[in-house]
Amino acid sequence: MKKIDQYFLDFTDKLAYIDLKKDSSYELLNKTPLALYTDDMSENIISGDFENRIKLNIILDGLIINIAIDPDFKYKQSYIKILENYLEKIGAYTAQRALKIGNKKPEKALLLLRGGYIINPFDKYNAYNYARALWPKAYEDTKYKDEFIKEALRILQEIILQDEDFPLSYYELGNIYQNLGEYIKARSYYENALRRTEDLDAKDEIRSKISTIFDNAEIEEALYYIGKGNYEKAMGILTRLLSKTKRADAYYYLGVCYQNIGQYENSSLAFENSLDKGGEFRQLYNDYSISLYALDKKIEAIEIINSGLKKYPEDPRMIYNRIQINIDLGNLKKAKEDIDNLETYDDLSDELSRNLQIIKDQFNLN
Repeated sequence: MKKIDQYFLDFTDKLAYIDLKKDSSYELLNKTPLALYTDDMSENIISGDFENRIKLNIILDGLIINIAIDPDFKYKQSYIKILENYLEKIGAYTAQRALKIGNKKPEKALLLLRGGYIINPFDKYNAYNYARALWPKAYEDTKYKDEFIKEALRILQEIILQDEDFPLSYYELGNIYQNLGEYIKARSYYENALRRTEDLDAKDEIRSKISTIFDNAEIEEALYYIGKGNYEKAMGILTRLLSKTKRADAYYYLGVCYQNIGQYENSSLAFENSLDKGGEFRQLYNDYSISLYALDKKIEAIEIINSGLKKYPEDPRMIYNRIQINIDLGNLKKAKEDIDNLETYDDLSDELSRNLQIIKDQFNLN
């Protein structure tokens, strides 16, 4: 059993069962115990609709929801026969019902879509709507977060295997990957959706999505090349991005590229621009100080570290870098103060602990 199936099995208490009378208006239904969704029962009992006759759609909804909750339910095949007798296309019914009630009754809508998917996973529109309703649950129920997203991705990708020109699947995959912060994938799926969409309003919406994530996708692509050590390629992407928009993170990663190829003047300028644009992440201060130190601007490097420590007062890497610069400047007293401070940290890494001991022994700072 998939973990996601267990999630839906936990809705079992939302089911109740009835036997219709022999003289019921629905002859086909009086041969099998019928599942009802308890929320529907409560609403109709309160309104008085249960006094004389149960509405057919409440019965059909209950059968579908039972299959959604427990796909191995012993009356599953009997329920499907009943549904096929009353509904020409079960998937069309579940999709329409879910869209109609989705805002007010999202739980029931999700169960209907899942039931329709289990009965007929090849109904593309219902399957798409099931995936579309499923993945946002990842941000409501962390216990099943990965399962919600994996299942939605699987369903949408299966739809594409079934019909590679179904634009809604590409669009929803774009939405999922955008929320996951995987902007290159998101952009690719949005572009595929755009190529397969005819509706002008839909095209405008997709273009808006692409525009929204384009810069983030550029950053992600640059990081990929930085990780591969292809700094020239990353610099080209970042320079192109910065020609359109001045982003603190783009300047920072450009500085990282310059630093890794030994162009410290350029890296310092990029790091300075990153700070000017509001960059406040701790690694920016560290890397900026390293470039300044490489340029023999030791006092300025310490000033940048001090600025960083005002925002991140217990950052061990910044303090360690300040120790090294102060030793180089001959400020052994200040270096020892920082060493004594660092050694009080409970979470100091083994690497830093060893390096501190080496410095203490070398410069007689014990």
